[in-house]
Amino acid sequence: MMKRILYFLMVAAATLSAHATDYTDQLLVLVNGDGGIQQATISVNEHNGLYDLNLKNFVLMNGEEPMPVGNVELKDIVPEVAGDAIFLRTNQNITITNGDLPDVLFWMGPTLGELPVMVTAVLNGDRLRAIIDLDLSQMLGQIINVFFGESLVSGTGYHIPNGDFEAWHTSAEGYVEPNAWHSFESATGALALLAGHHLEKSDKGRDRSACARIFATSIFGIVANGTMTTGRMNAGSMMASNVDNHAYIDMSQTDVDGNGDPFYVALNSCPDSLVFWVQFHQGSANSEHPYATVSAVITDGTRYQDPEDKAYSNVVARASNNQISVTGDEWRRISIPFVYTDNNVKPRAIMVTISTNADPGQGSGDDEVLVDDLTLVYNNRLAALSVEGFQPDRFDYNVDKHIATDALDFNPAANGKGAYVLVKDNENEGRIVIDVFAADLRSQTTYYINYPNSADGIENLAVRPVAADTYYNIKGQRVDSPRKGHLFIVRQPDGSVRKVLK
Repeated sequence: MMKRILYFLMVAAATLSAHATDYTDQLLVLVNGDGGIQQATISVNEHNGLYDLNLKNFVLMNGEEPMPVGNVELKDIVPEVAGDAIFLRTNQNITITNGDLPDVLFWMGPTLGELPVMVTAVLNGDRLRAIIDLDLSQMLGQIINVFFGESLVSGTGYHIPNGDFEAWHTSAEGYVEPNAWHSFESATGALALLAGHHLEKSDKGRDRSACARIFATSIFGIVANGTMTTGRMNAGSMMASNVDNHAYIDMSQTDVDGNGDPFYVALNSCPDSLVFWVQFHQGSANSEHPYATVSAVITDGTRYQDPEDKAYSNVVARASNNQISVTGDEWRRISIPFVYTDNNVKPRAIMVTISTNADPGQGSGDDEVLVDDLTLVYNNRLAALSVEGFQPDRFDYNVDKHIATDALDFNPAANGKGAYVLVKDNENEGRIVIDVFAADLRSQTTYYINYPNSADGIENLAVRPVAADTYYNIKGQRVDSPRKGHLFIVRQPDGSVRKVLK
């Protein structure tokens, strides 16, 4: 019920304050899978509870040569509300219009005639993310896929950069570190100069790619564990177990590494798990300290350190595995779920830390951990649905009759912390469609609930005479008493349909 109330409140607000907003961000254009990144602007216009999207002055790149296409404009999109986000989804046949760049004499788009365009766009706060597919297969033998928004293009705010460890930069004294990752080569602390070298690039990654090799050292029998982090290392004590030796993040710090990046990774989302591939070798078997360790901590961006020196209230979630056993030369996939705290803080940063031993100063000087293909995972399935026989991996259901009075009465619940659930009752097709989008929008799952078709929907009423105006909301559901401040679809006695704002 709350979702339905929120939905109508937002639509009503849109009808009262129609305006256009321009969003400028990264745009990734793929033509049959190949393409590049550019800057672009999408204008969003609200009017009478509906939305228009306009990708302005769209340009394709043919190698180094720009090919001006024009304005890709989609009109009268019905909004769908999922949590605090507004989804704008549509399939339309449109004709691309000329752009307005003064130095462009010819726009290719209008010559293409009418073409099908499919859009999924999400408004969330002051951010717009959009996926636009233009089907030119019939005309040019091409499919154009457009991704708008830095989070979709490069994963910023949703994923950890360089999780495949292919990109490296030079740190202190000629040593190298993976981009976005750090070790003792760039450490702070009173003993930073004595911390030694514990990280290098390896060519033994999965599929013969690069990976990170983290290794321990031993001086006079004293073991210094190898550690790598997306934060920054601090070497502050000769005692390995002292919490002055730690990894930390602090978004207020302005220091940058050898690649010009800060010593933190920004994250403004809620992932469900951390997944990576690992090889762990112990130079000398140690039955008392046999494990390597990986931990990830999502915070509000204020200072945090691992190991902790106090109780921290700025933690959003944790994922850790301190029992990674020896793998030999086989790559092992490890998935660690995030456990969310009840702290009332929003995610702004994540720190991942990997060490050759779960216990400081233990193991042997020849221990090593190889890490590759590390990523954050966002779930995109249902965890619950009020229908007999529900299973998360079963996507089609039949019911004897349309039991629920509203599609949301089937109570769909996602298995992803930040996933979006969109529910639509397609009465003319006799089924409810439930789309579950992962929080990063990179994956989606669709569920269907099929019920016997009825003649109560708008489409079926087109072939039935009506004695008076019949009102439907913008979801296509019949309404007996239309309320002021809302947009309705009206079926008139002569069979015609019109939109009315009461």
